[in-house]
Amino acid sequence: MFEKGLGLLLLGTAVLLAFGIGADFSDYTAQRSVHIAVVADDQEFIDLTPMQPYAYINNAGMLVIDFSENNPNYSGGGKGISPNSEYNFDKVFGVSNHLWENDSEYGYIVVTIESSNENVELYCKDNPANPSGNICYSNYIGGRIAYNSDTASQSIVFCLAPNEVKEIGMDLTGPTSVSTAWLNGTLTIHAEPANGACEEGEVR
Repeated sequence: MFEKGLGLLLLGTAVLLAFGIGADFSDYTAQRSVHIAVVADDQEFIDLTPMQPYAYINNAGMLVIDFSENNPNYSGGGKGISPNSEYNFDKVFGVSNHLWENDSEYGYIVVTIESSNENVELYCKDNPANPSGNICYSNYIGGRIAYNSDTASQSIVFCLAPNEVKEIGMDLTGPTSVSTAWLNGTLTIHAEPANGACEEGEVR
């Protein structure tokens, strides 16, 4: 089994936000600042890839998700999210199984991503009636499907085939008060061989 830790730092200052063109978000009701640092896995049994202008790999090898004006790859981007607000961002980063693509011993893996902060929830944007690949579930394989902001969960789990990339979306809820300076949390990614839990993209 392998784990990858993702450290989140959600900046909580009360400022206005102007999203730049190209931000792939589904809905929002207000604005406030968000900065998320994702710790790279030295063993790289699974791979994390930024998928939006506000996600990038910094000089330290960390995946950073930054909606602020400090993002070097997102000139003219936003400055924050507001208290008592909710944002839904599709395809923030990708999780892939490329390293095991030629390993006949493993094939499918089961990936679990957990958030320690109830205000940071996860999902995989996909149509459960006509999925393009292995779908995401809340908490356990075969559980409630987590496919949009309304079904996002603190813990998601999915099968990942060799060569497959699962696109992870994030649902962020701002603090209830402007006096909340910071929101802290951790995302943990855990991957292990499927051992029969997945077959041809379906749950056994």
